[in-house]
Amino acid sequence: MGKLKEGDKIKVTGFSCGHQCKDRFSCLGILEGKELEIKTIQPRGPVTVLFGKDTFTIGRGMMEKLRYEVIK
Repeated sequence: MGKLKEGDKIKVTGFSCGHQCKDRFSCLGILEGKELEIKTIQPRGPVTVLFGKDTFTIGRGMMEKLRYEVIK
């Protein structure tokens, strides 16, 4: 998560976790190929993302298991 900043848009490229974690992302609709926008990043806490018309707050630990690329 190192270089992410508020306002960045990312494309999900994969997951660095097991089936249970992938299932949690899947329940939110966050799958490979989907795009998210970073709304807020707490210094030592969760990350709020915009996904379509929905806003989710994802714990930092879960967010670090998400593989992504920053898109322009």
